[in-house]
Amino acid sequence: MDLQYLKEKAEASLEYYIQKPWTRNPMEQLYRDYFYFHFYNLPNPRCRLGCYICYHVEGTQTHLPMPFKKGVFENQFYPKKSRHAELCFISWFRNQKKFLDKKLSPGEKYRVTWYMSWSPCIYCVNAVIRFLEENENMDLTVFIARLYYSYSPEHRQGLRRLHQAGAQMNIMSSEDFEYCWETFVNHRRTPFFPWDDMDANYQRLSMTLEAILQTSSLFIFPTASLLLPLILPSRSIIRETEGWTSISLKMAEDLCVTAE
Repeated sequence: MDLQYLKEKAEASLEYYIQKPWTRNPMEQLYRDYFYFHFYNLPNPRCRLGCYICYHVEGTQTHLPMPFKKGVFENQFYPKKSRHAELCFISWFRNQKKFLDKKLSPGEKYRVTWYMSWSPCIYCVNAVIRFLEENENMDLTVFIARLYYSYSPEHRQGLRRLHQAGAQMNIMSSEDFEYCWETFVNHRRTPFFPWDDMDANYQRLSMTLEAILQTSSLFIFPTASLLLPLILPSRSIIRETEGWTSISLKMAEDLCVTAE
């Protein structure tokens, strides 16, 4: 195994990835280049147009080597009804709940863990809060690679409301990225190569999230580079053609429909 070659491929995947079929939602594992590209924790990267959730569901009292369920959701889009990854998970859980309830002991709670490429948008925050209210026997922990529109007062308030509703939120550390690589990525026995600015980005994002959750922050007008719509369906969006990247734009609100 040529480690230098693998490292160069990993570094290249921070800038682009090769589009592949997403045959079902959720998938059991994430493609290697998708993980590097979409979970790169640069606070304001270009063209990260999809949102991914690596999840597992387990019981708080059950000591099993594997969780009840685990997998990866991405934004759902054409030809099905468009919805964000958070809403895909909520819909899936509601359909699975009768089966999952049988695995819990009396009085036991669900422990749900999300590893997200972006923090939830304001529309998904409202849906997740309602989801937690209807599932009082659930603990939700969210590990976030990047903060979505962290300068926006509306989105900052949304994260505070989600935290107040009981969700535990953390920025993904190097250990979290490596855990996701080992657990949710089809890595084909290749090692995980941390990017050079991973720890610096982690420190910056952690400070931002801590400030958001503790206090109301003043609005800071973003630079033009931060105004690029970020949560868009990932497949059929990015195409590398003769050195050019073509991007199809669709507003995030169109993807945020109420989970049935």
